[in-house]
Amino acid sequence: MLTNRSLADYYMQEYGLEALIATQPVSIRYLSGIDCWAINWLKEWMCSPGGSNSSIPLYCLLPYNAEPILILPCDLGQFGFSSFSKDVRLFGSVPQVPKKIEDLSLELTQIGETDRDIINSYIGTVYSSSIEAIVKTMKGKGLGHSRVGMELKGFSEVAFKEISEHLNNVLFKDCTEIIRLTRMVKTDEEISLLTKSAQLNEIAMQESARSIRENNVFGQAFSRYKEIVEQGGGVPEHFIFSQYGCGVSESKDYVFKNGQSILLDTGAYYSNYLSDTGTTVFIGNLDAKYHEIFKKIYECINAGLNSIKPGEKCSIINQNMIKCLEKNKVYGLEPYGHGIGLHPSEYPLITGNLNYTYHDGFEQRSADFTLEKNMTISIEAPYYIFGQVSYTIEVSAVVSENGYKGLVTQNRCKPIMNC
Repeated sequence: MLTNRSLADYYMQEYGLEALIATQPVSIRYLSGIDCWAINWLKEWMCSPGGSNSSIPLYCLLPYNAEPILILPCDLGQFGFSSFSKDVRLFGSVPQVPKKIEDLSLELTQIGETDRDIINSYIGTVYSSSIEAIVKTMKGKGLGHSRVGMELKGFSEVAFKEISEHLNNVLFKDCTEIIRLTRMVKTDEEISLLTKSAQLNEIAMQESARSIRENNVFGQAFSRYKEIVEQGGGVPEHFIFSQYGCGVSESKDYVFKNGQSILLDTGAYYSNYLSDTGTTVFIGNLDAKYHEIFKKIYECINAGLNSIKPGEKCSIINQNMIKCLEKNKVYGLEPYGHGIGLHPSEYPLITGNLNYTYHDGFEQRSADFTLEKNMTISIEAPYYIFGQVSYTIEVSAVVSENGYKGLVTQNRCKPIMNC
């Protein structure tokens, strides 16, 4: 299972919650396993002119120590049936749905077992709206008088008001952060998917980087990257470059020149899990001083990796990377790190700006997270010398029992040399 159920149940028990309700696409995917492109971009205004920018009301109800319940519109029901949620409830209109499958005019002998299960899911109770669905589902699960965590950041205020009016004996608490914190510690299944994603991304990046040569356009490298990722069952997420220290670009028509140091940063999804990596490509023969700078960036990355272990604060990792840069007299480079998972950037964050606390919906919490086993982290060090060169090194690791383990082999001791 993708969901870290033990951690989710821990937070529910810790804060006296009987259930969590996910309302945002990535959280619904995390708790239910649904894989549906439409829930990522459907907004209220797309269905109702004048509506908000909030996602349309969809839910995944996760009761304490019980199976998730996925609530979807009828036309997306089949996506729910292929998720790991065994309880999928539908709302909206389905034309002429009978009360039982035997009432169908279609001969039953023509319906296979899989289709029979799908059709049965539509027969019976189909709620008129998402509000009715979540309200009646909660009451049916004995949550009509309860304390429940609901993901409220990004959720429609109008929809929440209506739900609250129907469930006026429920105390709703904002659990947005609790779901983010749960996602921060990966399950073994998630790490397996992240590893496959990282393997695919690394192969595609290394192969496509060969096209970054004098007189070639960036689009050639991108096409090769896209081809390899898609052949491996993935989906490209980003493929960007930088030249002459001028920030990043994805201009497909850009023509590379001899003597350039190119930053290359790539990312891909595999089964909805993201990989993020980066390297530096030298085109032609560059001055020895630029090779020396790369070595110092590599030392910085290793200083960060070697600081990773359970119990360590994220700020310490950042400090150790900066100390390494200062020792080597490299200035103006701000190394950082971030979690990877269903999002390109997740908790924990590794930066120099973590000296504060925030309210997580239940109590004050330090932004400087403490590393735990099975957190997955991407560490990177992009460096721009304006008008001259662009560099980066980015690698990914999982926190292990006593330190870290690379998700995959990522050899970054030297830049890619395309002479």
